[in-house]
Amino acid sequence: MRLIGNVIWFIFGGAILGLIYLLFGALFSMTVIMHPIGKACFNIAKLMFAPFGKEIIKETELKGSDNVNGARKAGGLIMNIIWLPIGIPLMFAHVFAGIAMFFGIITIPFGFVHFKLARIALWPIGAKVVSKELAGVARTANAQAEFAQMNS
Repeated sequence: MRLIGNVIWFIFGGAILGLIYLLFGALFSMTVIMHPIGKACFNIAKLMFAPFGKEIIKETELKGSDNVNGARKAGGLIMNIIWLPIGIPLMFAHVFAGIAMFFGIITIPFGFVHFKLARIALWPIGAKVVSKELAGVARTANAQAEFAQMNS
């Protein structure tokens, strides 16, 4: 089912939107300062090309909060704030597109994809696009680590 959804998504707009994010990623990556935003655009493009079967997870959830240093977190916060004038309109565009998708029964899954894209479009730095299985494994490992830490 993921394959069918990804193929339909790709044909009816995902390819064009993914290419746009790749272009912006390349433009932002031309300067060292804006490189984190370029990487985030590449990450969004990965989700844009094939969104079904993928999930957005925070870098701290994926690697564990102890494995992401404070400077990286602070830099990510600053870059996300710089991104906000671009991210807010993108987020609203995806939310409205998601709502519009709920008017047709067949397009409801694409509405959920737009809501997923709205989340990463607003605050992309520090978000990673991974398979649903990897996200589940990372969340389970973090839950087990927190549980062990609470009980020690």
